[in-house]
Amino acid sequence: MCFSSNHQLQGCFRLALVILLTLATTGIRTGGDVGISGRVVDAAGQPVAGAIVRVQATAMTALTDADGQFTIHNTGALDDVMVTAWKLGYFNGGVRIEDETDSPEIVLAELHPADNPDYEWVDPRPNPDDEVKNCGDCHASIIYSQWSNNGHFKSATSPLFMSLYNGKDISGEVAAQPGYRIDYPHSNGNCANCHAPAAAVKDYTGVDMNKLSNVELMGVSCDFCHKVKDVAMQANTSLFSGVQHMNLLRPPDGHQMFFGPYDDIPDPDAYSPVISESIFCAPCHEGSFWGVPIYESYSEWLASPYAEQGVTCQKCHMPPDGVTSNFAPGKGGMERDPASIPSHFQLGSRDSSFLASAVEMKTTVKRRSGKLTARVAIENVAAGHHVPTDQPMRNMILLVAAVDANGKQLPYIGENRVPVWGGRGKPEDGDFAGLPGKGFAKVLFEPNPLYNADRASLKGKHVFPAPQWRIIAIKEDTRIAAFAIDVTEYEFDMKKAEFPVRVSSKLIYRRTFRNWAKMKHFDLQDITLAEGLVRIPARTEASQLTSRVQ
Repeated sequence: MCFSSNHQLQGCFRLALVILLTLATTGIRTGGDVGISGRVVDAAGQPVAGAIVRVQATAMTALTDADGQFTIHNTGALDDVMVTAWKLGYFNGGVRIEDETDSPEIVLAELHPADNPDYEWVDPRPNPDDEVKNCGDCHASIIYSQWSNNGHFKSATSPLFMSLYNGKDISGEVAAQPGYRIDYPHSNGNCANCHAPAAAVKDYTGVDMNKLSNVELMGVSCDFCHKVKDVAMQANTSLFSGVQHMNLLRPPDGHQMFFGPYDDIPDPDAYSPVISESIFCAPCHEGSFWGVPIYESYSEWLASPYAEQGVTCQKCHMPPDGVTSNFAPGKGGMERDPASIPSHFQLGSRDSSFLASAVEMKTTVKRRSGKLTARVAIENVAAGHHVPTDQPMRNMILLVAAVDANGKQLPYIGENRVPVWGGRGKPEDGDFAGLPGKGFAKVLFEPNPLYNADRASLKGKHVFPAPQWRIIAIKEDTRIAAFAIDVTEYEFDMKKAEFPVRVSSKLIYRRTFRNWAKMKHFDLQDITLAEGLVRIPARTEASQLTSRVQ
């Protein structure tokens, strides 16, 4: 074809453009751009602009325009797939299409307008005989099995927690300090706000942790987390805690809904951006007592490089296992990239390898003029918060020793020693106070150990370090901030030493202070985070030897 004028040429271009637009809006594809076009509307048939449209379980997406129209380009040939859509304020929606020639219309339903306080929580435990499907009925093989073995599942019933709450030893029978109910016998406290949130939403300060029932006993249960619409942290964390920072959206009777990390699972699911963000964890990992900051994991994370880099709590504590590709196999779950499925192990203080991965230790030894100096550098290499963090009874202890060829301890002439809370007694029993080393903890004390009766408190025996629920202050905070390095030196007299001399360094983690463990009869084993050993032969008068352990 030839053209006699520029005017005719421009007319043909306009005609071709109209044809292409028509083909696009009718779902017909041209050339190599095989894709899907369609429309997203609300229940009234009005267009929904700015919705995310996705070919389910893939990265193929598009945004709807002002008319609710979308086109997902370059999908390739498709056969019987689900195309989904989501926008904030709506449930996920979706329709199944036979192939790429279909032009789907996806209808999005708005979220329920108000929370239903009379909602009955779903029991997470598998029960295939029940008409109402429980969480574990579909997720038993993976998600449920992971969650039911983590700290959140046990948060309301952990013997360690209940011992501190009731003021009993680990058996639950013998009175033993410290204990919240010993100090405040007429108060139930607000522990449930984090430890039993399904109960706490009914009463922020009145839940007796000894009188929980049914799903309340499941701690931080599946259904509770997946009913959190968003989080709004209150400024005063001494007055507000846990569930008081959360906005729930429980459905009306006869309906169901779940907030989750996917925008492509249709109603009754709704995508929640906040469920994968660190602030989702903040309500129970940021809190104060009497104006003193106690739980600070979230603020510590905010101050760390991880916040700017977008490395969230979930990325470290709920990392994909790299194997799971379907979180509900045989129950309607889709095959997905394993990297897109977070685990529910929710790694924490019970996981020795996870704890050890947070730190590195380097020991450097110098010998000069009959004196040996060991320099120990401990770096927080992976935790996006202090180590240790959260519950202040958690602590770390560094032990440094120098032994000659005869097994004799070299006299210690340095100043750095394990503090009294490392345990008074025999080192072979785990009592390390006074030994060469250092302690890492947020240590609380009572400026005035005599409580005022006007505060409705019948204070028990004085305890040091003090529990956070008493009127306390921070005596010292020696914890290691995110990506910070703690360096200390230890001097030994080696004038009478027989060579070779071995210098050992060991960093251990404890879930509670040694004297608390004794009073409570806790059987908690020390967790070794790092160890180093430097051997000094006789000819190292002016040399430097290094041991680095990860």
